[in-house]
Amino acid sequence: MKALVAQRLAGLDALVLDEVAAPKPGTGEVLIGIGAVGLNLADVAALSGERHPRPDLPFTPGLEVAGLVAAIGPDVSGLQPGDRVAAFLDWGGLAEGAVARADLCARLPDGMAFSTAAGLPFTYAGAVIALRERARLAPGETVLVLGAGGHAGLAAIDISKKLGARVIAVASGESRGSEAAEHGADEIIDSSARPLSESVTALTGSAGVNLIYDPVGGDAFEMSLLTLASGGRVISAGFAGGRIPRVNLPALHARDAVLIAANTPLTVQAHPAQALAALEDAIAWTVEGAIAPRIAAQFPLSDAKAALDYVKSRRNTGAVIVTAGSESL
Repeated sequence: MKALVAQRLAGLDALVLDEVAAPKPGTGEVLIGIGAVGLNLADVAALSGERHPRPDLPFTPGLEVAGLVAAIGPDVSGLQPGDRVAAFLDWGGLAEGAVARADLCARLPDGMAFSTAAGLPFTYAGAVIALRERARLAPGETVLVLGAGGHAGLAAIDISKKLGARVIAVASGESRGSEAAEHGADEIIDSSARPLSESVTALTGSAGVNLIYDPVGGDAFEMSLLTLASGGRVISAGFAGGRIPRVNLPALHARDAVLIAANTPLTVQAHPAQALAALEDAIAWTVEGAIAPRIAAQFPLSDAKAALDYVKSRRNTGAVIVTAGSESL
């Protein structure tokens, strides 16, 4: 089968589209013929050796896929060859086939395209895990979503609204603010406007926000802590802004606040049943129209490097999908 393979962690240039042996599923695993794979900044960081733990070499990026079950290993029940699934992976998705744990595969309805489903496990189910399971977001609470025009921010808006929250979205520029509004954000703050704390104070009547969802890091994280209500929570979901922020502990102490590190791949491996339930909910809510995942760009496997470069540029306001077209591997 074809796969994008890096023999060293030296950035995108180290990737080569190569012919490799198709993997065989072990105990409790399935082989998926991949129809589509979703790409994320985590893939770019891993290729540059900036994500820990570092992946083993040779390395194929890709943490989330959708396709057809091609073969099952021993001790697998509930799945058969030909089943349509979306799955969390421990890397390996940029290929025509990949092995996944059977307990991390969710069935897909016939009407859902693989390209739509491939963008759900890492970002959307990850947002469900962070917001519902880790932060215990309750109906009526107010969520401040940073980086709201990006893929992770839009997913957080969708999930927060589904869970009954009020959403204040912080986005850069009019176009990204419009994307956030289309996904249901109740109020939009331009990140270049007056100090964030002043804007939030005006919108909340000085009450502050109950929860911050931050996939950005850097200055945005540092400024956002001043907007928290007493007893608030902060979800640190990544560093898309490129700088790891300083944590203002006095600000957290003054608000009796909780800081939550949301590392989706680690949570998925540690709590597979929770992760699978989150993915199944994300699939069901997409079918119902309660959430609206969008695709920002789509590339064939032969152009996967261009897809990763697009992710690296941080231009995407939705999922970046690579289609493999080998569902029947």
